[in-house]
Amino acid sequence: MAEDLDEITGEVIKTTNMSKGFSNPCVRCGKERVVLRIWKERVYDSVVENTETICPDPECQKLVNKDNKKLKDRYTALKLKSEQRAVHRNQLRNLSKVKKRKS
Repeated sequence: MAEDLDEITGEVIKTTNMSKGFSNPCVRCGKERVVLRIWKERVYDSVVENTETICPDPECQKLVNKDNKKLKDRYTALKLKSEQRAVHRNQLRNLSKVKKRKS
């Protein structure tokens, strides 16, 4: 971060280098992430450009991947349980409708 002096007010203004445009720090160590690969894919009528970034520290990236996998597995299990409950709920609802028709 650089400091400049405002010519009109004489106040110090802090400026950042905007050549990169954004910051993408690692969630574990805070180092600036590096681009692993860039690819384009078509989604309906649009072309989407994806960028995969990784931590420059391989050991840190392994830990990040491990944490991400654990979270993904947890959310997948929760989604599966939710879908199973919905199916069970619909089966009970349909069963009660059939019983009402028979009576």
